[in-house]
Amino acid sequence: MNMMKKTKRGVTSIIATLVIFTVMVAALGVAFSQIVPSLERFQTESDLTAATNTFLSFDAEIKKLINNPTNSSSVIRYNIGNGILDLEQEREIFLIINSGGSELLNYSTHTGEVVYRLNGNFRGLGGAIYDFGGPQLLVYSLNRTAQMTNIVHQSFDDYKLLKLYYSIFLNIEIVTENDLEINFMVVHLNTARIAGGQGEYFPIINTPTKIQITKIDQMIETYNLGNRSDDLRVEARTTGFSQSIQYPIAPATFSLNLKIIHIYIDFRTI
Repeated sequence: MNMMKKTKRGVTSIIATLVIFTVMVAALGVAFSQIVPSLERFQTESDLTAATNTFLSFDAEIKKLINNPTNSSSVIRYNIGNGILDLEQEREIFLIINSGGSELLNYSTHTGEVVYRLNGNFRGLGGAIYDFGGPQLLVYSLNRTAQMTNIVHQSFDDYKLLKLYYSIFLNIEIVTENDLEINFMVVHLNTARIAGGQGEYFPIINTPTKIQITKIDQMIETYNLGNRSDDLRVEARTTGFSQSIQYPIAPATFSLNLKIIHIYIDFRTI
């Protein structure tokens, strides 16, 4: 009889221990399921913040290089150990000038973008959130102080993107009493590619490194668009988006000249 009581007490102790162990495992599982996503979100925000700060460093150096001689360069330390950094040429922008119902110019160019991609358990439809700048293709300013820089954040299923690109700077000047000049400044971001379109220096995948940014060329295209007395409409278009600026010049008659200033910025690892 005493043996049976001892056996029952032993079994009860084992069961109690198993119940406690099961509860502890379940509690740890619940805690783990809450902590891990929080840690992942924290790491994601940390990586995106670091990428944004890196893009702002790129921007600061690029703006210096725009005003410097060809072959001027600077070096930025890239310290992000997660994600993929690359340069893309997918966006094509069309520049169009109309006057009095006539199309005077239809010009297209690829400006390039710096793109940071972070893969993960994300959801989204690609809606653009601008951390810096805004959804503009053309920036028009009379005093040359407009903000050209755009840093945009997008979420898709399974990945997030951060992009750096430049709006096209538009300046319209009355040069003399009878001369009107339109200036486009286009900043091209690119990197060297080898056969088959593979990157010689990019993409950078999950690796901190040093990036050299160089102003490799500056080129000016000049066009004479004839004498005009009608209002101008300057427009930029890309896939899914367009932006236009009206500029009244009537009733005066102007000789209309156009300059497209190309600034070519190259990225490479060192």
